[in-house]
Amino acid sequence: MARYRHPFTVGLPLEQWPALDKGAWSSANRIGDLLTGSGPAAAWKPKTRRTVRKAYGNWLCYLGQTGQLKEVSTVGGRLTTDCLRGYIAELRARVSARTVVTQLRSLSQAFLALDPDTDREILKLVISRLERIAPTSQTKADSLKSPTELVALGEHLMSTWRQRPAHDPRLNAMDYRDGLMIAFLARCPIRLENLAQMRVSQHLTREAGRWRVMFEPEEMKGKRALAFDFPEELSQALDTYLRTIHPMLYDGPQAGAPLWPSLHKKKRQMTAHGIYTRITQITSAHFGRPVTPHMFRDAAATFIAEMTPERALMAAAVLQHRSFETTRRHYIHGQQHLAATRYHQAIAELVVNNP
Repeated sequence: MARYRHPFTVGLPLEQWPALDKGAWSSANRIGDLLTGSGPAAAWKPKTRRTVRKAYGNWLCYLGQTGQLKEVSTVGGRLTTDCLRGYIAELRARVSARTVVTQLRSLSQAFLALDPDTDREILKLVISRLERIAPTSQTKADSLKSPTELVALGEHLMSTWRQRPAHDPRLNAMDYRDGLMIAFLARCPIRLENLAQMRVSQHLTREAGRWRVMFEPEEMKGKRALAFDFPEELSQALDTYLRTIHPMLYDGPQAGAPLWPSLHKKKRQMTAHGIYTRITQITSAHFGRPVTPHMFRDAAATFIAEMTPERALMAAAVLQHRSFETTRRHYIHGQQHLAATRYHQAIAELVVNNP
């Protein structure tokens, strides 16, 4: 029997939206030409479009359940102080403070696209206030593992892939696959969506005796092509994987095959969600706390900034950010005590060297 889910947590499906809102959504996502122009949401990535649509569907669901889904002349007319106050109270009763902030950000993005003239000042003020009282990223910082620890975990999985008792040898092959994936992501912290879409002979190619990883501009969040050498330290492991492990997991032609195949009968390529689940399960079992794929990027930025502060700007390039400010604001979780420790070490060295 399927688990019951409260209608509010599911949201109002697009096909059940009021005509006004549905029409505004269609216009916002319209792909036009030089004369007609495209809608403000036309350039959104599919993931962004789904997130914003669900957030607005949650909003409409709440309005409907509380008798506030009334006829209005504009989409922005739905955003009133009373409606927003009740909606926030409903959110806070069901989800975490950080999720409330995320939902409201997406709701603000929806209003901006559906009705650019919407007065969103009250919504932006609430988001700003909630961000100050929501739990900080300290929990995230505590859960961070260095890239060296993550690489070691990946190599451990690859070296022990035959040792786990399994009724199906493909389950052992999955251990090797996951180990290579973790070791690769620790060295090359690309975004989860790009990791999941990798295919042999398309994103992973052999050039001049070296393996290369390439993504086209339209595949990247920043719309800039990405190309780099597959880590030389993992080249032998990759050769073993493609020669021995990959055929155990994928029985079709290797050219064009998903680099990280799934055992699912229909979805032969691991989805971003599937990879997320596997990595968090493995890291949780090994470290006692889950390390999400996104936290591999945090770990890379923090490692660079802490171990080689003079090369901190390199973190922006590693994470494919246009500016270092984005890297600093979202990914560097260096702890203050580290600076103090280094200061104490420097003083101790001075004392020893200058008695």
